[in-house]
Amino acid sequence: MPEGLDLERLMDTPRMRLFRRLGEHLRTRVRGLALIFTFGFIVGYPLAGSALDWMIGQTSLIPDDTTIIVLQPLELILLRLQIAGYLGITMVVMAMIWDAARLAGRVEVPDDVELPTLPKGALLRGLIALSVSIGLAICGLIYAWEILIPFLLEYLQEDAASAGLEATWHLQAWIGFLLSLALGSALAFQVPLVVLVVLRGGLAERVMLTHYRRHLWFTSIVVGAMLSPPDPLSLALIAAPMIVLFEVALLIDAIIPQKK
Repeated sequence: MPEGLDLERLMDTPRMRLFRRLGEHLRTRVRGLALIFTFGFIVGYPLAGSALDWMIGQTSLIPDDTTIIVLQPLELILLRLQIAGYLGITMVVMAMIWDAARLAGRVEVPDDVELPTLPKGALLRGLIALSVSIGLAICGLIYAWEILIPFLLEYLQEDAASAGLEATWHLQAWIGFLLSLALGSALAFQVPLVVLVVLRGGLAERVMLTHYRRHLWFTSIVVGAMLSPPDPLSLALIAAPMIVLFEVALLIDAIIPQKK
């Protein structure tokens, strides 16, 4: 069968129609998501000051013989804006997970039924997904703070020392490095929840995910490159957990039977 016909049949399947309806629903939620981001940004700005004080006081994150310097007077303000923006992004992601868990309860969606009409148990599914998402994000932050960040900072400091260079780090670059790794890890650890929502919500079948496993692995690498700082080691240390967690989610789906 010609590839074009296969694509047309795929786009006309109930699941793809549901994806299109979900996309339409998200477009109607743009204003709400913008308000959520704004709220997170406003709340996050004053909290960012305390977060910066705490990070600067973490001597374990500053390798020996390393000096942190400030190059411009507005640096702390810019860092507070960056942290507030990250909090807003995190709240938007949580809201999207909440929506996906509530709305992914049906595959066959009649054309005359509006998508926001929620299926039975939608609120409970949303609360469970949100709780699991927060737990996974905490696990990602622990991974970043206890394993990923100390390892990379030590590696970079030793690499500079082996080249005979004095390790002097720019405060904004150092904090930005920490924040990007922490946020990237928190988002990367959402993979098993996303996979299970897709499978248990009827948006895709297990056979489809296993068939396109290599493509999804490559996607994990691309997403890891977007979430991590621009160096290969950081990319590998963020993309690898995403791939492992994807496989763990498939294993959980195989072990725990789905309720009919």
